[in-house]
Amino acid sequence: MSQFPQITIKHAIGNVLDIPNQVISRAFTYFASNTAIGATTLESQNAIDFTAASLLQLSSIGSEKCEIIDSASHTDEDFTVTAIKMNHSRGDIIREIGFDQVEVHKSSTIDGTYSLLSTNDFQMTQMSTIVNDLVGLTSDFYKLRWKNSDTSDLSSFSTPISVLTYPENSVAELIFPVLKAMGVSENDKRINIEFLLSAIDDARKFVKANLYGVRHAWNQDFEYPIKVLAGNNYVDLPSTIDFNETNRSLLAARFLLGNVLTPYSLSYIDKRSWNSASFQIMGSNASVLASIGAVTLDVDNAGDFEAGTNGSIAHVATDSFDQVIMEIAYTGVDLVNNQLTGVTGITRAIPVGARVWSNPTIGQPVYYTVYENKIVFDRVVSDSMQGNNLYIDFYKKLDKATDLYQELPEPYREIYKWYLRWAIKYRKDTDLPASDPDLKKFEELVGALFDNLYTGQDTIIVTN
Repeated sequence: MSQFPQITIKHAIGNVLDIPNQVISRAFTYFASNTAIGATTLESQNAIDFTAASLLQLSSIGSEKCEIIDSASHTDEDFTVTAIKMNHSRGDIIREIGFDQVEVHKSSTIDGTYSLLSTNDFQMTQMSTIVNDLVGLTSDFYKLRWKNSDTSDLSSFSTPISVLTYPENSVAELIFPVLKAMGVSENDKRINIEFLLSAIDDARKFVKANLYGVRHAWNQDFEYPIKVLAGNNYVDLPSTIDFNETNRSLLAARFLLGNVLTPYSLSYIDKRSWNSASFQIMGSNASVLASIGAVTLDVDNAGDFEAGTNGSIAHVATDSFDQVIMEIAYTGVDLVNNQLTGVTGITRAIPVGARVWSNPTIGQPVYYTVYENKIVFDRVVSDSMQGNNLYIDFYKKLDKATDLYQELPEPYREIYKWYLRWAIKYRKDTDLPASDPDLKKFEELVGALFDNLYTGQDTIIVTN
């Protein structure tokens, strides 16, 4: 019961301890029925393995409804508890846990006398419990232990940790050795943490620019799932992708489920080729909310719609995974006001922005292109593929260095130390020549990296 997760401490105004919520459970079951706020009896599927007078965790850690309550007693299926504070649904988990609090003890030295700083309830609706020590110093050490608020049972202590306890591949493990080697104080007002983080970012950007277009294996995100919505011909790219206007950072896209071929990969084509392959992708977007039974439908641009002598059919995309493509009939087109008139068949509300198609090609996509932060298909996704995952392989953008604890994934990160050495000297003397040996060494190492880089993926060069 004394195991502790990876705890981090960040220094800003004092110290901030980030303690992941890692509770140890000896038994679990599930709610047998929906249970309302204030209930003192919980119906479970099986409570036989639980002990009397125990702490219960209701729902999963990090969920909005997760809470810890006291159980006074239980039968084979029911618990008698203090009044619950949240609604819980049938199937939600019930766990018996040993502790519900964490004690933080503090000392000025690693081997000194530790005194109790605070006793903190687990923040169960979050993934971590955050503890602030507003007067904490970088030299202070902390030890933690779990506590049961009912029985006052305590776990053994964690090993001492401090602000200076950083992950091996963290930003701090690059910065502090350089500061020490150059004799720069941690309290230097010009060579401060903000400046050093910026210098690390500059070094990373320099390497990225010199390795432009190279696919870094350490920065890949493969088998990333994106659900497709029937009636649409695109999905949004992940916000973490490095480049979103072409397929430069997108390696592949494929479906593992489909109604024709399973599995199969989509073929990338550029926008010019897509224009020919998807010539029946016509229509517009709803510009005004249309209620059930509405007889007109406002769109952004009605130029792609035509009304025949016997009326015409438009197809409306889904906006939820429990819907199907809606077919609506219309008898007229108002090109001045961008409206479809004489509309029938609106059986659900059409939200603003919903895609409305005129004579679309509906089926399983074959080709895709990339533009405006989207993967755009050559066909409208059919109802049979509603909610299916499109799996993509892509390369992520670099995360900005924001704190000393941030871990850098690039395996060649040690070369940034040479740039840091130059940046510190340049901060003190802007007349530093470009021939500075630290800067030259950094540039040489970047060149050597480029000459010997292995990515594991072929680079395809498009010449037309």
